[in-house]
Amino acid sequence: MLSPRLLACADLVTPGGCVCDVGTDHAKLAVHLLTSGRAHSAIASDIGEGPLGSARKTIEANGLIGRIRTILSDGLTQVPPEGLTDIVIAGMGGETIIHILESCPWQEELRTMRLILQPMTRAALLREWLYENGFAIREERCVREGKFLYAVMAVTSDVPRRADAVLIWLGRMDLHDPDCLAYAQRQARFLQQTARARADAGTPDEVLTAAAAAVTKRLEEFT
Repeated sequence: MLSPRLLACADLVTPGGCVCDVGTDHAKLAVHLLTSGRAHSAIASDIGEGPLGSARKTIEANGLIGRIRTILSDGLTQVPPEGLTDIVIAGMGGETIIHILESCPWQEELRTMRLILQPMTRAALLREWLYENGFAIREERCVREGKFLYAVMAVTSDVPRRADAVLIWLGRMDLHDPDCLAYAQRQARFLQQTARARADAGTPDEVLTAAAAAVTKRLEEFT
């Protein structure tokens, strides 16, 4: 059974496509995509031989040898782009996801694909990087696991531009959804507390203060 985070990632994948799951671990996402009919084929990649061994066992147990390839790769460096429609990078920090995308050796092909990104931390940093580097979030969801709330983003190529504070901190979430609203409220509290702490320390941050004001104003429309 997939976690809520991975189920959300699976739901954003292009129907009938070929998906690369980066950092696949046990290949549960890739197997789910094929057994559910969401994807036609998949690549399960990981930086470690141990996880890939576990992935191969999962693939074999589900009768999917030949439809899911396993590749030892640091991010996307050893993954061939031919035929790929989607790339899933889930369960990593925002900075690590940025590094994987920056280090991809086939940047032109990358921009033809749909990226499903699920950062565990630094989601705002990832959103800002995406927009400044020619990507845009087309759909975004909030997933609750226990007391934690996580963003799951569907991303495609776009023209580079500077994103405003609301887009950086709240993304494309639908704030009518209770979990998305709770996520936004947590972001607002973080910004407010951080901006206040900087000011109290005698090192005010105008960017943070402006971001806190913009996000708070956005939330007023939903509370």
